[in-house]
Amino acid sequence: MHRVPGLLVLVLLATGACASHPDGAYFPPPRKPDTVVVSHTLHRAAVAAGDDPARYSFGLVSTDEVRAYAAEDATFYVSEGLARQPQAVLDALVARQVAHEILGHEGQRRTLSLSVTAGFVVIGIAMPGLGLLDFLVNPLVVRAFTREQERQADQTAVEILRAMGHGAPRRTLAAALRRAGDVNGAVQGGWFASEPELDERLAALEPLEPPAATARAAAGAR
Repeated sequence: MHRVPGLLVLVLLATGACASHPDGAYFPPPRKPDTVVVSHTLHRAAVAAGDDPARYSFGLVSTDEVRAYAAEDATFYVSEGLARQPQAVLDALVARQVAHEILGHEGQRRTLSLSVTAGFVVIGIAMPGLGLLDFLVNPLVVRAFTREQERQADQTAVEILRAMGHGAPRRTLAAALRRAGDVNGAVQGGWFASEPELDERLAALEPLEPPAATARAAAGAR
């Protein structure tokens, strides 16, 4: 672990507490431009959410895709592609990950998965063989629950963005989601999808603020 004066502590948990870090994750040099901009953004988002920014840590992911991932213990992973996007896009997608953290989504998914598995263990004892259905049903249930969490995170991110100073937070988030979709490609829907399709998410953000609000907010930030 390295400490960055005036910034957040950065951690890359390649082994240990987080066993599910994305491929290509790495510990970023403290003075790397991507490190600095993500650190400042995460600090602002945590403060805007009313949380302690000292709890948060992150690593970078070597990919041009525009993505951010939430892991356990307030640890995030931000793609290099996202770190190099305009500040409004970075703000929006980092705010979504902070929203997942303050809503406790990681723990909720883990509890749900364990509960489903426990239920099928009982069924398997009473009716041998049916317990194997857990391998099919568990992912379906958890991913449906995860899609609902993504919708919740979008709505909470709007409030975080507003507290970060964005005058048109719905429009800011919608633009960031479109940008991510343009770079990453369309989300594959279906029962096993872990996030809603883009059109559904954008519809849930309606009505968007008028474009003039975005322009006023940008002018005020300069």
